[in-house]
Amino acid sequence: MRPEVSVVLPIYNEASVLEQNVRAVIEHMESLGRSFEVRAVDDGSSDDSRAIMARLAAEDERIKPSALEVNHGKGAAVRAGMLLAEGERVLFMDTDLSTPLDEVQGFLGALDSGYDVVIGNRRAPGSEITRHQPWIRESLGRGFTSLTNLLLAPGVHDFTCGFKAFKREASQSIFQRSTLNGWAFDAELVVIAQEQGLKLAQVPVAWHDEEGTKVRILQAVFGSLYDLCVIASRRFRGRYR
Repeated sequence: MRPEVSVVLPIYNEASVLEQNVRAVIEHMESLGRSFEVRAVDDGSSDDSRAIMARLAAEDERIKPSALEVNHGKGAAVRAGMLLAEGERVLFMDTDLSTPLDEVQGFLGALDSGYDVVIGNRRAPGSEITRHQPWIRESLGRGFTSLTNLLLAPGVHDFTCGFKAFKREASQSIFQRSTLNGWAFDAELVVIAQEQGLKLAQVPVAWHDEEGTKVRILQAVFGSLYDLCVIASRRFRGRYR
């Protein structure tokens, strides 16, 4: 039988926090009383992340690790995990748990109430940011959101929060069409969902910045601008329908 919920964790050099955070995910999911699996996808880590996941999987059959042999980017790791996931409800989150696990229940509830896609919104009334990103990253994030609103998806207030949930059918439809691996991959997911006519909810979340980001700022900025053009072109050509 399919698990009720799949949790997808993209992993890149997370060895310092990986075991404690995966155990926290397992403990929290057990508390919800739903059957589940954890799909952990290593994105070509150069530390001990893959070995840690292999050890944890040997202890708990609900943990199902896989790996990309070289680093491709968060989008690639998320896509691989989402397409492998077997749950009726599928969600992905950052492995550093920058969005607290307490948010999981609300996201699953929104899916149960009829939404196809639920995305975290750190800018909605009711959200709470307990530790902000550095000024430059936060400003670039707001600029990216404004530009994406203007060009692609008006009305969506936070594309890059790494906490999103999907019904299984919606997840498969979206991730079979997604192609981007960089910072803009979240925006592509939203555009695909809109092109598919899926019902989307934006849910306020608590969030805190975790130090040690692996994002290269200038590369992310110029790469995202290029990727937004790619998304616009693919949508115009009907690639997301």
